[in-house]
Amino acid sequence: MQNYKDFLENFDLRLKNYFNQHKSHIHCHIGCSSCCEKGDYPISQLELESLMQGYISLDNNTKINIQNNIKTMKRGEKCPFLINNKCSVYSYRPIICRVHGLAYILKTDCVKIPYCANEYKNYSDVYKNGEIIINPVTENLDTPEVLKDFDYGEIRNLYDWIKNAPQK
Repeated sequence: MQNYKDFLENFDLRLKNYFNQHKSHIHCHIGCSSCCEKGDYPISQLELESLMQGYISLDNNTKINIQNNIKTMKRGEKCPFLINNKCSVYSYRPIICRVHGLAYILKTDCVKIPYCANEYKNYSDVYKNGEIIINPVTENLDTPEVLKDFDYGEIRNLYDWIKNAPQK
């Protein structure tokens, strides 16, 4: 797990550079949590283990809020770690959460655009009719590509990880 933490430290520095390069097209801010309120949140087993470390480090009230969110969690809806429009496990968040907001190349002629571009947020000023008119980040930032040097385990939707976990 320490290798993964070290990797994230370096990865976050790269991401900071990408966000800075695209800052005129990115409108994310504290309290804007629409990306955490609906989605599939595919994460690897390695990332789930990291999330659980973050969860363990939280105070009891926050843990209770997360547990209550899990009880009412539905597929494609709010992330259970979102408390008061903030990520309660921000330092432990998975790759998909770290890269959300950036437009980046998935493969030749295929660019991943944050869905909020359709909500007049990130890249909405340069994304028209399914086309982006600026150069996106040229690195594929999807989880399997980013974690290719790790034994990251299976990738599942966060809902499936949580709802299919063995009951104690």
